[in-house]
Amino acid sequence: MVKQKEVFLKSEGDDWFTRNHHVIQNREIDYSESIVSAIVECKSSGSQQNRLLEIGCGEGKRLGWISEKLQFDCYGIEPSRKAVTFAQGKGFQVIQGTADHLPFENNFFDFLVFGFCLYLCDREDLFRIAQEADRVLKADSWLVIQDFFSPTPHKNNYHHKEGLFSFKMDYRTLFDWHPNYVCLSHKVFRHGSKEFTDSPDDWVATSILRKSNS
Repeated sequence: MVKQKEVFLKSEGDDWFTRNHHVIQNREIDYSESIVSAIVECKSSGSQQNRLLEIGCGEGKRLGWISEKLQFDCYGIEPSRKAVTFAQGKGFQVIQGTADHLPFENNFFDFLVFGFCLYLCDREDLFRIAQEADRVLKADSWLVIQDFFSPTPHKNNYHHKEGLFSFKMDYRTLFDWHPNYVCLSHKVFRHGSKEFTDSPDDWVATSILRKSNS
């Protein structure tokens, strides 16, 4: 069985970049954007540290905004070689890779963002993904997850390539079972909107978790 991460590293990541590049470059990023507002909410809690990693950062549009407006030291991981090349051309610290292997030192980041990527990750990699995120996060750090949300895990066919799947679940459960992690915010809304919907198929969630020191 072919692993989805290999398909994204070899071809589908670049295809995604090609399909979405124009839309992303014309998208406005501001303080109301859900991941940005989550980061600002964490930062306003008194944290003075600001080294951030976004996993699934695409071509770095959000990273560039956060770096400029919030004065964060930003890094990114992205499977698409084309997106990485574009981001590096903009001067962003983005490298090609996937969430199950983060080439950074232990306790390196104050913030880690999963930017709508976990739904495409291979299910057998989830333990490794959580372990890697925990490894690179400092004590008393922040984890922001934005992804499809479902109280009960299930999978759908991935619309853009036959044989791949998208997986919906409550991605907080990768972390908040552990006593070092607590969820401080969990907002569910319609995919592509900021409004709530009663249709579970359209649910997306942005979650903020705190990693403690004990």
